[in-house]
Amino acid sequence: MAPSGKITLSVIKADVGGWVGHSAFHPEMLELAKSLVKGAVERGFLVDGQVLNVGDDAELIMTHHRGEEDEEIHQFAWNVFLELTELAKRLKLYGAGQDLLADTFSGNVKGMGPGVAEMSFEERPSEPIIIFMADKTSPGAWNLPLFRIFGDPFNTPGLVIDPSMHRGFRFKVLDVMENKQWVLSCPEDMYDLLVLIGASGRYVIENIYRKKDGEVAAVASSQKLGLIAGRYVGKDDPVLIVRCQAGFPAVGEVMEPFAFPHLVEGWMRGSHHGPLMPVGFADARPIRFDGPPRVIAAGYQLAHGKFIGPVDLFSDVAFNETRKEASRIATYMRRHGPFEPHRLGLHEMEYTTLPQVMAFIFEKSAIPRRSDLEDQLQKLYPHLRELRVVDPGVKDSDAIQKTIAREAANYLEAIAGPGARIGLSCGKTLYYLVTYLEPERLSNPKLYPLSLTRIFTMPGLTSNALIGMMSTKYPDAEAFPLPSYPVTSREEYEQQLAANPDLVKTYREIWEADIMLLAVGHLAVDKPGFMALASQELGLTAENLAAKGMVAEINHTPINAQGEPMTDATDPDLAALTRRVVGLGALDLRERAARADKFIVAVAGGLEKTEAIRACLKGRYFNVLITDAYTAEALVHS
Repeated sequence: MAPSGKITLSVIKADVGGWVGHSAFHPEMLELAKSLVKGAVERGFLVDGQVLNVGDDAELIMTHHRGEEDEEIHQFAWNVFLELTELAKRLKLYGAGQDLLADTFSGNVKGMGPGVAEMSFEERPSEPIIIFMADKTSPGAWNLPLFRIFGDPFNTPGLVIDPSMHRGFRFKVLDVMENKQWVLSCPEDMYDLLVLIGASGRYVIENIYRKKDGEVAAVASSQKLGLIAGRYVGKDDPVLIVRCQAGFPAVGEVMEPFAFPHLVEGWMRGSHHGPLMPVGFADARPIRFDGPPRVIAAGYQLAHGKFIGPVDLFSDVAFNETRKEASRIATYMRRHGPFEPHRLGLHEMEYTTLPQVMAFIFEKSAIPRRSDLEDQLQKLYPHLRELRVVDPGVKDSDAIQKTIAREAANYLEAIAGPGARIGLSCGKTLYYLVTYLEPERLSNPKLYPLSLTRIFTMPGLTSNALIGMMSTKYPDAEAFPLPSYPVTSREEYEQQLAANPDLVKTYREIWEADIMLLAVGHLAVDKPGFMALASQELGLTAENLAAKGMVAEINHTPINAQGEPMTDATDPDLAALTRRVVGLGALDLRERAARADKFIVAVAGGLEKTEAIRACLKGRYFNVLITDAYTAEALVHS
């Protein structure tokens, strides 16, 4: 509950369905929202309430005595948006419920999609308030006008001549990427403030307080949908509450910054810069290129928590020239087409649909090689027939895996002749390799699993699964999957096969594959493959295995730091574990890697695997290594 005598003003908005794309809010939706809010007022839950809209956003404007972030108020707003979503679905409106990013209410709509601005205060003898509502833009759109209203004496002469404002205001700034906060004062911290808020895509003004008494002056919504959802789900369409007059900037001072249609993020698909156009309620329909971004201003007097208004403040004809200028700027920006600065910079585009497109482009890009690192590694490990060190560009494990896998796919296509016998180990890197293979680039390949170990938990991307996937790319391929019997030893597995001569023949052919593609495993918790086997069969953890000296595994054989296979019968745990490994063991791989007619190719990278790869290099279990530049540097320099 709010402290005695205080009123709380809550503005909660959401886009729950657009009428003709993203352009407008359907009249039936508006009437439903108004009736729900009116009912809440009539039963005494709210002191007062109204519903406005800008573009396709519904704005619930409510007063009450429950304080900020009250669970029941937020629950009410959530329920209203759910009912609006159901109506939007029946009307087949576009993007029904798109701002509702959670399945169930969890006590506060912050972090669930809707935008929220709330403030609690004691009403003055006269309490003018302006509520700004924007569409097709982001929370950073308020940075410039808020600075000019509360920090720029060229805009707000009251900062100079009004004793109640002369000491200035404090600005609470939020880093929306890392959820850090700063409180900076003007005028003394002005330059520091501008360092932050000038980067409006990351740093946003959330609250402003009067310095002389800490009284709240303005509150803005700061929710960024892309950061909540992790992907583009629409722009944030922020709201802003500003108190005016009698110790705060005058109404005219608050409105004046919007006479300049400054550039903001948003517009079409949330991916473009455009001018923020101030419009009257009737013109809050962003249609040209889904824009340009719009802002409306609803002026109210509060009287005992009741709204007297709204006054449509931007309907003033004095803003006509601003609208004309915004239209000219919009035309100028549109002429850039897909080029910056009309399109957002790459950093801001991370939370739009661009990453999905970049994934397509990645498939077509050339892969840069690091010949200097290849030469250095070749000197350290002269037994290697070939080294390929690729530069993924970023220290991201997924990017590293995909880059080395794509290089390995290219390498396989280059070395595999017609009818090549190809064996695959298991794991995610080899899965990516298979996905990057071009259909029909290999002729009549014969595909074999290199590991047949039965794993009941976390089966993952097994050898059998990968050769099955790979065979679908080649109409003339022959895949030879073998059963994974639930046995306790390789000998027992071979006994099971003995009754089927065809399976025995296939099993023996595995050892003679021309090309063997291997992953290298490290001691990682909750990974499919070897670690799942160790946990499932003997309850061994990564810590247990590390204590025994294990640093790597290759095709399910544990390897120590000296590069030797850990199959010593003196350790009962390891002996019991390695007996269960069915497929090519480490010593089999070493023997074949020494042969000139075999390509034993390790596809492995990532700094977390450095010591595992080093151990397997010492053990000479492969004669070709495809890795990344970060791992290669670590192998060379440590």
